[in-house]
Amino acid sequence: MDLRLPTTTETGGATARPRRRGFTLVELLVVIAIIGVLVALLLPAVQAAREAARRTQCLNNLKQIGLGVQNYHDSRRELPPSRVADGNLTFLSLLLDYMEQSQVKKLWDYKRGTAGCFYDQSLQVRNAVVDAYYCPSQTHETKTILVPIIPEDTHTHARNDPEVPGTAVGYYGSISDYRPVAGSTCSVTNDAGVLTTFVAMGWNSSNAHLIDGPVPQINRETGLIMEPAGSKRVRSWRGATSLKNITDGTSLTLLAGEVGRASSEGGHAFNGDHLPYEWVGNRKPFCQRCLLPPNPDRSAPPSPEFGDDGFGSGHPAVVLFGMCDASVQTVSRDADLNVLDRMATRAGDETWDLNSSATTCP
Repeated sequence: MDLRLPTTTETGGATARPRRRGFTLVELLVVIAIIGVLVALLLPAVQAAREAARRTQCLNNLKQIGLGVQNYHDSRRELPPSRVADGNLTFLSLLLDYMEQSQVKKLWDYKRGTAGCFYDQSLQVRNAVVDAYYCPSQTHETKTILVPIIPEDTHTHARNDPEVPGTAVGYYGSISDYRPVAGSTCSVTNDAGVLTTFVAMGWNSSNAHLIDGPVPQINRETGLIMEPAGSKRVRSWRGATSLKNITDGTSLTLLAGEVGRASSEGGHAFNGDHLPYEWVGNRKPFCQRCLLPPNPDRSAPPSPEFGDDGFGSGHPAVVLFGMCDASVQTVSRDADLNVLDRMATRAGDETWDLNSSATTCP
């Protein structure tokens, strides 16, 4: 008995094919709309995850800087100064040996011209980039820039970079998104014993040793040894502070923090001429345009088209600071600036609470 189904030929009819039904226009639009909603929901989450990763990396950078300071202190029994002298080594360059960056520090030539002077170093040394000195949430077109500042270290140097023919006024060098905390914006006592305000001080190489933060500049009258005597060649130096001078508590005193793009691109990381420190407090708030570059015309008044200087970051709503015990503190941009004045001093004998407020400087 033949149980086969009759073929088309046998039945004399056409081949039966299943009918295929495609998407209608309405269904296609619905699918596209659903995908769009999913993307809209997922994109902020992806961006938030990326920012969280960048913030973690930035926190780790400040942690490395803090540990580098601890290692420096263990070695020299003093804290690294914000800078050795005009045009000389900075806080960031002094830490290189203690942050696994000895290969960069060894490039620094102490025999050429004036010992340790930035302008006497080769372009390779001045342009050395240290990844731990850059916040991934900050934007830069390049990490080595020409800073249009005439050398001010009182030595004899060309007005423009001798290793880059045709350069306009200024020298090339690498930058950094971190700066040590100079101190508070409270009044300090000058060398004559007079209480002087932050605004009136006009900080420079002659008085920057008076700042009340943890790592003031070396007193050029008492902390520098020149060779030969009376010259501007720095042979050695002695720091102004150590951990025992942080009487407010190492976990309670700001050491270094993130700065806005205008500050980071406003000076070289390893050049003592470029004020390698920053203040924070009532008279020096966080930057407001932290992701914008500085105005090329340094004499121009503030403009919304360009960034403003000061501590600040590309992180939403917060700024990260390293403390003197190598911990890292997350500070809200809305924190009371008077509280930050207290956090910035090394021996102010003040108490503070980041979630509260404080009176203005005593």
